Amino acid sequence: MTNPLDTLFRTTAAPPPIASAAPVRTKGSHSRAGNAMSRTRSALLAGAAAAVEVSGTKIAMAQVAASAGVAKATLYNHFRTRDAVLDELVVAQVRAIVEDQAGKPLPTALADAAAAISGHPVRRGLARIEPATLAHLAVVDANAQGWQLARASLVGVLTAAGRGGADTVLRWLASYLITPSGPSAIAADVAVLLAGLPHVQPAAAQPGEAESAASPSSPAFPSASDGFATALAGYASAPAG
Repeated sequence: MTNPLDTLFRTTAAPPPIASAAPVRTKGSHSRAGNAMSRTRSALLAGAAAAVEVSGTKIAMAQVAASAGVAKATLYNHFRTRDAVLDELVVAQVRAIVEDQAGKPLPTALADAAAAISGHPVRRGLARIEPATLAHLAVVDANAQGWQLARASLVGVLTAAGRGGADTVLRWLASYLITPSGPSAIAADVAVLLAGLPHVQPAAAQPGEAESAASPSSPAFPSASDGFATALAGYASAPAG
């Protein structure tokens, strides 16, 4: 069906001839437009999260738009289907948890990630409304972008720390989708987990990176600026944990 917003209305009378001129570009206009699009997309995903928390995954596009405080047409400019919204929502939530751990020591990052999963409002909503959907999400799927992002981040930090077991850690984190825990239980789990992870040869540090790699304040997870492609490269080359 044709979108009425895509229709071009033209006058029937020919306009008077005008001299052509080179287009004038406002400095920084593209950057501002990109920032506005990013803010709108973030608002849409926040609205989707709020809608899923209340209604589960059987949400309507109009409900997402209303939760985000935007017009439905604006939502369709970013996402064409409900499934596209839900897919991006999962990846965005994983990315947010990963980015929140940047700069933390490994034990703290693992504990905070497990706590974030346990207390996530979308997880709580699905546990109440659609436990079967939550159980499906908790199954680690190597073909799903969210799990790829999570595993790639784990591979990077564990390899840098001379530890293996990324798949074990990933399954451990996934378990909190089904069985959330409080801080004390999570801390005890982290201690047991780290004690059992295998030691492997640390990744060779690049010149100038040795000091930061040895520092206890080194990032536990790659920052967002490292990029998803870089993380996937480490994922593809690392041995299974």
